Amino acid sequence: MANNFKSDDSFLRKLAVGAAGTNATIDRLKAMGFNPIELERGSTGFKIWKKIKIKRVRVPDILCLKTGIRFESRGKTKPEISMSHSLNDPKRAWDAGMRDDDIVSIVVFVQNDDSPIDLKQISPVHFVSVRDLRQAFAARQVAITQPKGVEEGSEIRVVWTCAAANQRSIVSAMEPGRISLAPVSEERKQSIQLSRRRREGNITLLPQVNAGDTVEANQIVASVVPVNTKLKCPKAVSEAYFVEKLASVNLSERYAAAKALRYRGYTKAKPVLEARMIDADEDIYVQLEAAAALAAYDDPNGWDFIESKLRGPVMTVPLETQLETVIVASEIPKRRGEQLLIEVLRDSQRDDELRAGAAWALGQFASATSATALVDTFNSSPLEIKVEAARALLRIAEPQIPHLIELLKNGDPAKRDGLSWVLARTGRFNPSNMVAGADENLRKWMSYIVGYGKDKFAKSDVEAICKADPEVYFAASVLWQIVASWVNDLREY
Repeated sequence: MANNFKSDDSFLRKLAVGAAGTNATIDRLKAMGFNPIELERGSTGFKIWKKIKIKRVRVPDILCLKTGIRFESRGKTKPEISMSHSLNDPKRAWDAGMRDDDIVSIVVFVQNDDSPIDLKQISPVHFVSVRDLRQAFAARQVAITQPKGVEEGSEIRVVWTCAAANQRSIVSAMEPGRISLAPVSEERKQSIQLSRRRREGNITLLPQVNAGDTVEANQIVASVVPVNTKLKCPKAVSEAYFVEKLASVNLSERYAAAKALRYRGYTKAKPVLEARMIDADEDIYVQLEAAAALAAYDDPNGWDFIESKLRGPVMTVPLETQLETVIVASEIPKRRGEQLLIEVLRDSQRDDELRAGAAWALGQFASATSATALVDTFNSSPLEIKVEAARALLRIAEPQIPHLIELLKNGDPAKRDGLSWVLARTGRFNPSNMVAGADENLRKWMSYIVGYGKDKFAKSDVEAICKADPEVYFAASVLWQIVASWVNDLREY
């Protein structure tokens, strides 16, 4: 089987909903006094690596640095408490890698427009404890779905039955076996039956609201498990809590502890982190997190370990480990990590996707050094590297605009395509100032920048182009007409 991710819209939509759920949960936790970070790398975004597949440690998506509580987020397109599950593979069980005191969040989204990544939250963030989910699962108070197709293999879905409000409402009555909701607007009232029939036996839903409560649209009001929209932030844990977790027999515990210590800092954990890093029997991803926790505080041993994983041969350091190391290095805002990533990017003997990963990672370093390294890929690198470099450069472009303009005017003309793409989408400079002394090639790319970036520039600066170079202005105006047409984004499937 090819080691590829699907990149079609449906798969992207699934990733985007998951990332939206994680980000919404993080925002909600912050509002309630928690200190959350992304625990499962990549859960807050939807970057797709097409060839190198990273098999990461199965951990919840979010970790609270203050309390040690972990959260598994689930973005949904309908109000449902459900988890993917495998009957045959324990590593793919719905609760694999989770503790009883972990919490699952449920958030509902709707697609805002035709873009699969433009999502609108349409429900509160719901919280359910893993302990309660496990108890209901053990008591068979769940529904089990069958795989939808051959591609899903043995993976199924576990559904904990619940009921949600159709719209913003007031709980008007709590009756035996029934909850009545009166919409805030004058629309049709909603009645929710608490008893549900099924083939295996009836299920009784437990009310999660009280009479007089105001509930939001798509808020879960009854369920087989307790559901909360608010959490009280418990007492903070100490550094010793995470140091103890580093010695756990549970892989996910050790991974989370190492990552937590990097972000919250430490005073006594260094020897334990070093022990985890150099333990040959330790999982490589725990080793990397321990090394990152050391490197983040300029420990040379941590950096040496990270560099060894990017300078070792593929026979001893698999590509998936090298790519994860690239991503880890991007998370440490240190010049040593930046230089290491540039080294990988510039090495033409490296795997193309690994170099593309290094380009993507440099988008975390808003420096002229990173900007120049990314621009240097535009004239000779394979397409996938140039694409990632352009996207990364766009993320760090704004503070580097004077530097990028200088590279556009006086640098290699073969690099102007990528630079122009970035500058057209950044704006925040007067394009007419580049007219004087511009060669024919630069004038063409100025037409592109103004044509595609019209909305990013001040109206007066765009008008100044007409006086400074009418031909450039005319070419840009042709692009304005094309970009504004409905056929511009038309796609054929």
